[in-house]
Amino acid sequence: MHRILVVEDTPAFAEALERNLTLEGHHVLLATRAAEAIARVTHESPDLVVLDLGLPDKDGYHVLRQMRERGNECPVLILSARSLESDKIEGFRLGADDYVTKPFSALELLARISALLRRARRGQPATPAASADVRALEDADLRDRYGLTDRQVTVARLIAEGCTNAEIATRLGLSFYTARNHAEQVMAKLGVSSRAAVGALMYEEA
Repeated sequence: MHRILVVEDTPAFAEALERNLTLEGHHVLLATRAAEAIARVTHESPDLVVLDLGLPDKDGYHVLRQMRERGNECPVLILSARSLESDKIEGFRLGADDYVTKPFSALELLARISALLRRARRGQPATPAASADVRALEDADLRDRYGLTDRQVTVARLIAEGCTNAEIATRLGLSFYTARNHAEQVMAKLGVSSRAAVGALMYEEA
């Protein structure tokens, strides 16, 4: 589970983002003002920030500038109605990692967030697959031990790769809600409560 700070002062956008990110298994923090955003970044260490530019006290650029000046390298995705090239250039100049304009596709946004989180995870210790003392479970193991169907085996492996429900939907040609249902069924059969735990079950001692 990742901690994602959503900095957005429009209730409808904030609620939609919180709902979609929660469905993807993330823990969502909310901030509606720049000062609150800076405080939450400082004290709660989110894994990623979704940042609106039009805030009531200071704009999102101020939040981003303060983060980078304080040495915080947390990925930042700017989500704004400002679509001018100059706005995007300013965001990237200050250290934004991505820029999405409103209105936006929820699936595209979720995919971009997932990509940023994967990029941020690079450099972490190798997975258990890199060890000579463990082996990856075969498809037959997953079917026999946990009762997964062929489709559920595929979904389990995609979850283990770090794919979100939106990415699973795209890769398998499913609707978002069908992909979410498959993911929930997989987790129930595996007896785990988090998506991260699915990956851990893909390996066993050799």
